[in-house]
Amino acid sequence: MGLEDVVINEFRVRAEQAGLEVSKTDDEPFGLQSYALVAVDAAPEAALNIARQMRSVHHVLAPLYTFVFPGDGEAALQAIHDTVMELDVPAMETAETFRASSVRQGEHDFTSVDVQKWAGGALDARYDAAVDLEDYDVEVRVDVHDDRCLVSVQHTREALSRRQLEGYQPRAALKANVAYALLHLAHFEGSPDVLLDPFCGSGTILLEAAERWPETRAYGNDWDEEAVAGGRTNVGLAGVDDRVSIRKGDVWHLAETFEDVTADLIVTNPPFGVRMASSMDFFPFYRRVLEQMAAVLRPAGTVVMLVLREGPFNAAISETAAFTIRHVRVIEIGGLYPHVFVLERH
Repeated sequence: MGLEDVVINEFRVRAEQAGLEVSKTDDEPFGLQSYALVAVDAAPEAALNIARQMRSVHHVLAPLYTFVFPGDGEAALQAIHDTVMELDVPAMETAETFRASSVRQGEHDFTSVDVQKWAGGALDARYDAAVDLEDYDVEVRVDVHDDRCLVSVQHTREALSRRQLEGYQPRAALKANVAYALLHLAHFEGSPDVLLDPFCGSGTILLEAAERWPETRAYGNDWDEEAVAGGRTNVGLAGVDDRVSIRKGDVWHLAETFEDVTADLIVTNPPFGVRMASSMDFFPFYRRVLEQMAAVLRPAGTVVMLVLREGPFNAAISETAAFTIRHVRVIEIGGLYPHVFVLERH
């Protein structure tokens, strides 16, 4: 949620490069957030070929139906079952195997697995295809958002955001599609000469930058030895260690660690401090980070930064007086709602 316009922009650019015309877009289709709808004047496979190359999305879906269901608990599940039973799903007519999946948002007395079972049971009863959770021909998504269902066919098996799964992957690693979106939100004309991520972790942002801007020199920084070693492993596996390097250093002394570097663009995801949020004072943390980033960033350079605590961050910006806020938006990451700040160095 919060990156729908990035998705639409990426698809539009890719479609234009392929000579296809986008006839309609919607960043809140069917009144639902976290989806972006594009309609293309092209054969389905041509449009899907572009969609499968996307770097800003999780999955590619072809929407079929939306409907509202009454009640909750088993009554709601029965209503979903009965409605799905009546829907025509053309892909199911020739499929030998299928599976049903679901993404659920909102408060319900049932789980996503319950939706999968009831919707899958309806499809199994209507069509000849057999259920196969692993080797399936068609995946039917029945997503639940409050009291509304979106039924679609999913055209990606593995989430496109999981493209950086080789090598070192800490549990809290930023998803690749969010990293792509942060780079996009910089709205950098051309490509930066030097990009820096002061909290690089496994190197997700650095690897997305290396793919997006082949001429850019990218630097990462992290204080944790395991992250530095893992990030370097990932850079090597990606074959970009000739233009991406990671240093071990405390962000408190970022200017010393990178005294030989002047960055055009800083894109970073600082630790949210969720486990220590009740005791952590974010104001001095953000103030020091901003001061150190200003020291290594050229005038008029850009910072794109994920921020969980907006109040202390705004106070730190005011006191530091080194940046102008160009853009702010809220996105959703794993049930958290950080702000994306885009700053310009004075």
